[in-house]
Amino acid sequence: MRTFLLATLGYFVIAVVLSLLLYPDPSLVTDRLQAVSSERIGFLKSTVIWFLPVALIGPFLCGRGGAVGESLLAAAGCIQLQAGFSLTKTLIPLVLPFYADPTLARLDRALHGGVDPWVALHGATDPDFVLALVPVYLQVWIVPAMALPVFIVATDDNRARRDRYTILFLFCWVFLGNVLAVLAASVGPVFYDSLIGGSRFAALTEALARSGIRSSIVGQIQDYLWTSYQAQTMAPASGISAFPSVHVAIATLTALYLGERRIYWLPVGILFVATTLFLSVYTGYHYAIDGYFSIAAVVGLWAWLRHRERAVGAQENYAAD
Repeated sequence: MRTFLLATLGYFVIAVVLSLLLYPDPSLVTDRLQAVSSERIGFLKSTVIWFLPVALIGPFLCGRGGAVGESLLAAAGCIQLQAGFSLTKTLIPLVLPFYADPTLARLDRALHGGVDPWVALHGATDPDFVLALVPVYLQVWIVPAMALPVFIVATDDNRARRDRYTILFLFCWVFLGNVLAVLAASVGPVFYDSLIGGSRFAALTEALARSGIRSSIVGQIQDYLWTSYQAQTMAPASGISAFPSVHVAIATLTALYLGERRIYWLPVGILFVATTLFLSVYTGYHYAIDGYFSIAAVVGLWAWLRHRERAVGAQENYAAD
């Protein structure tokens, strides 16, 4: 976990430097850093309330009393990671202006038989049922997104698995959430018409209003994100990015881990992924292909890491013989 902590610290430092280099108004960066400090304090409080008991008690319950220090390092690393991500996400349009939405929208429609996938979801699902699922996308998802490494380190005595999922966690946030998000800079269906003009997704806007999503917390967050983007501010928890979907990536990572720990938890994990993907498309945050790509990327890296572990283990056994 020392490596994880150092990696997230380096990530945060890079995020600060990039912010100072790229943002047009350095004073806004200073204000944002102060806000990030407040966010980190707030997240630290949440960590104390929700995750510190896991970090302190979990190791003893799982016979890993010596892992308390590692659990605390994991918690500190998660704080650093979120602070860095909070900065870097707002920088995406400064590195590369949003350009990929027309291509992503065309691919998404072509992949689904000439129909935008949100159309099928809105037509086949009761709005009240969807509103009842929204907490999965927000409150439930945030737990593994913020602190899955804390739980893993506190409760899992398999070193190879701990290392593998730490790598995957960083992959989801840094590579998918930053690197690929810049390379495929996009805003998603719900912001498409506001960015490009026209009425390509006007029907989606109307459907979100009819379903109640537009007036829910999801709609409020979307308004906040677009207002922050227009104002070119570094507002807390702002920044827009569609491809790939970090939400679906984290859900996939969580499902894989649940399945590895206990095979009977795998259906719960798969349901979590399906629900997250469904809501990401229904709410207009993402094209369906944003989620498909994230699932493929996370599962692909997971499979490669597992293969490498087996290959290294086989070599060590051969050498021992």
